[in-house]
Amino acid sequence: MSNPKWKIRRRYIFAGFALGVGMVVSSIVAVWQDRLGAGDLVTGGVALISLILTSYIFGAAYDDKRVENNTDG
Repeated sequence: MSNPKWKIRRRYIFAGFALGVGMVVSSIVAVWQDRLGAGDLVTGGVALISLILTSYIFGAAYDDKRVENNTDG
């Protein structure tokens, strides 16, 4: 059974993930053109991707546990 809330959450997760990937890719282009600030883009992109994946995994585990506890009683 799929929760409709997760359909919306997945859209936000994928949009944020795409933004993080875009930041990393644009930093590669910036390094190629010898621009400063490319390191900040890499750091921001990787941090964004890490935070998104962590929250997605935690949210899924928490939601599964909450649903499991509600069906027991």
